[in-house]
Amino acid sequence: MGMDFGETFGSDQAASEEGVWISLGGDASIKVARLGNPVAARAYLKIPRALRVQMESTVLANKQSDDFLAKFMGEHILKGWKGMSDGGKDLSFTEAAGIKMLKKHRRFRNRIWNLGDDEDNFNIELTEKDSKNS
Repeated sequence: MGMDFGETFGSDQAASEEGVWISLGGDASIKVARLGNPVAARAYLKIPRALRVQMESTVLANKQSDDFLAKFMGEHILKGWKGMSDGGKDLSFTEAAGIKMLKKHRRFRNRIWNLGDDEDNFNIELTEKDSKNS
């Protein structure tokens, strides 16, 4: 039988909204939801247009847009982490801790954005394989 379009190119809606675990190496992993999931999309549209334009063009020169983006991502995209620390101290995931780290570390914020924007992370075929291996 040929390649199934739905399995190969379809998105797992539950994984898109609830997030998928992605390894960062070693014991560290993060749970990330898809940027375009319906809940996140509605919340994103509530961010003032001028700030959305800055975020989308990666011209995040001012603190206000950084703060909006970190808060949005902490509430709707970053869903968890394991095996993470800050300053040598284990750091349990909470939404507040996520927002704090997203504000504090631009590269972490960029990584979460890129992972949430990568459709392959939410592919039906891959999420089904991952759930069978869990």
